[in-house]
Amino acid sequence: MAILLRAVGKNPVSIFWAVIVSGFGNPLGLTEAITRMTPIFLCALAVAIPTRAGLYNIGGEGQLHCGAIAATALVLYAPWLPHVMMIPFIIIAAMVGGALWGMIPGLLRARFQVNEILVSLMLNYVAIFFVEHLVHGPWKDPNAFGWPYSAPFPEWAVLPTFGKSNIHLGILLGFVAVGIVYFIWQYTTWGRSIRLIEANPRTARYAHINAAKYIVVLMAVGGAMAALAGLGEVSVVQNRLRPGISPGYGYTGFLVAWLARNNPIVIIPVAFFVGGLYSGADALQLTAGLPSSTVDIFVGLAFLTFLVGESFWRTKRTFAEEAR
Repeated sequence: MAILLRAVGKNPVSIFWAVIVSGFGNPLGLTEAITRMTPIFLCALAVAIPTRAGLYNIGGEGQLHCGAIAATALVLYAPWLPHVMMIPFIIIAAMVGGALWGMIPGLLRARFQVNEILVSLMLNYVAIFFVEHLVHGPWKDPNAFGWPYSAPFPEWAVLPTFGKSNIHLGILLGFVAVGIVYFIWQYTTWGRSIRLIEANPRTARYAHINAAKYIVVLMAVGGAMAALAGLGEVSVVQNRLRPGISPGYGYTGFLVAWLARNNPIVIIPVAFFVGGLYSGADALQLTAGLPSSTVDIFVGLAFLTFLVGESFWRTKRTFAEEAR
């Protein structure tokens, strides 16, 4: 990254310092970091939960979009709901939409041994293009001056936020989910069964554990987590369904989960750090006059640095253990 910045005539040290200060060094940056952290955190949970049974959910991006679609559908087609009931209902609708989308690769894996990685990845594109179809077609707001937007969410369909920020209820739901998941894994029969499926599927089969059921349920729960991210984007951040509601939060969530070793508790600080990087990197456009694509390059190289560093450290430790 330093080489690239030097090549365009920028001082890497001052740029890196600007990213850190802008992302973590002031209240506005911290607020934006938490706002950016929320969908990444939820999408990382969508990856981490199925991983406990040895499954890889790459479909967080599509499940995010399905949650956004389901929430928007409820707002558009059920305006007669009492205002006080709208928030609980759009949360349920979004989670059901994401869960159903997540169940598809789960069912195919459980029933036909179809690779869930490929299925969930392909379904991302289906969901994204379906959003494009809706906002260019049946859900296009005639008052949006030709823009492919749905009608805006009414005030009573916007998730509660903290003050005037965009930090919304979704992050609290994510924290609650972390607590529930931790309790289930540590203290229930479900948790023990899931750990056995991951450790040794053959033994789990001999123990009469219905692995197919757990596969479908875990993929559905993962989808529901990612769907909450989509709900937050259309309800609070964008206030309507539109193309590009996610700059790749689903994929970033996968990397965050990987960095956190799929530990839901560790995911929280990692997602916050990445959210801060995104927040600080946005400042590059204002302070350094760099194009918006620089943000993606910066964050991508940051991930690459982490991955290479972690791999180098692990290799070094292996050699040290073999030398003893």
